Amino acid sequence: MLEARILQRQGKTHREIAEALGVCERTVRNHLKGPPCGRRNPTRGSKVDPFKATIDSILGENPLHNGELIYERLVALGYSGKISVMKDYVAKVRRRLEIQAVMRFETEPGHQAQVDWKEFGKQLVDGKETKLYAFVMVLGYSRKAFVHFTTSMDMATVLACHILAFQYLGGAPREILYDNMRTAFQPDSEGIWRPTKRLAALAVHYGFAPKRCRARRPETKGKVERTIGYLDNNFWPRVAGQALSLDGLNDQVKGWLGQVDAKRLSGFDESRVQRFSREAPTLQKLPALSFDARRDVPVLVSRESLVRYETNSYSVPPEYIGQMLLLKVAPFGPEAEILGPGGSIRRFRLGKAGGKERRFFPEDSKALHARWDADRARLAQVRKRRIPHGRSRSPEVETRSPSVYEKLFADLSLVACP
Repeated sequence: MLEARILQRQGKTHREIAEALGVCERTVRNHLKGPPCGRRNPTRGSKVDPFKATIDSILGENPLHNGELIYERLVALGYSGKISVMKDYVAKVRRRLEIQAVMRFETEPGHQAQVDWKEFGKQLVDGKETKLYAFVMVLGYSRKAFVHFTTSMDMATVLACHILAFQYLGGAPREILYDNMRTAFQPDSEGIWRPTKRLAALAVHYGFAPKRCRARRPETKGKVERTIGYLDNNFWPRVAGQALSLDGLNDQVKGWLGQVDAKRLSGFDESRVQRFSREAPTLQKLPALSFDARRDVPVLVSRESLVRYETNSYSVPPEYIGQMLLLKVAPFGPEAEILGPGGSIRRFRLGKAGGKERRFFPEDSKALHARWDADRARLAQVRKRRIPHGRSRSPEVETRSPSVYEKLFADLSLVACP
């Protein structure tokens, strides 16, 4: 048919071309309508064709099903082809399923975020060997991430990391997806997994719905998993082996996230920054007051009007001596507050853990000395009332000769031994 195009360029009509080539005029007309193309090779059937439905079913239940086991199963069903041919088809199906999974879990702007932890084991942080963790939140649409390094994964830290993430992103999504985080979800008496009370309170405050991803379906939170993998393989090698500090790590990871946001996303012809510019306006506005994520620590006021926390002692007004108070400790930073039956007693900054510091606030010191003076005066009055008027403080004792006691012992010995 290449000759047909040549003849057409020479000004020949369809009928003339058909007569010259010995074909019908319709064949010439249909060929000349489309662009030039190469000869189509005849397709031949493959020995794996009759078993494709079986492979699709197996991979539909578990895309990571072992290829060797699939081959053994097909051989038992009568497959006589090579394992390499079967594996080529398995790889093609897996790619298709991965694309479908991405499309299935692609979310609208502002709808969903995914949260998880990355553990880095024991590290020397701020001069002390401790376990190091990274809290990671990723927005589903733009893939913009927030990362914060901590030395704890307790409830107060989880809540505080959420608050920092919302402030960093400028708003909250309508839904957050979690894995099997015990600080996020716990089974009730009937075995149904429900959000913890503190997480539920945080969710109500910021207006998002906490969701737990399906068991054994990690692809449902693949966006945060991929971010964690990139954090581990790209960011961590840059700082590993250095003198680490929490503040330094969090400053460095923010700079690194800025570089990541500027890169083009795989599968999209735009960056996280471009996608976030559309997602940011759809996030829910943050309330005027932040959620109280502080840790509650019951403390007993000693006789010296002190409460103790992490080996350090802090004074409170002496009127609370012997009472149990509540110490509210911020997860990040040294801020703390002591609450009593009537509300807040004092806000102050905590000393370094393990410092064995005794801190008396001036107003407490004056009040305590005044109370001691009053107690001593009251005790003196009590003692004075117990002593009858006109008597000396010490009763008079009769002075006796030693011979009196010698005679007494001699009489007792006579009674004991008749």
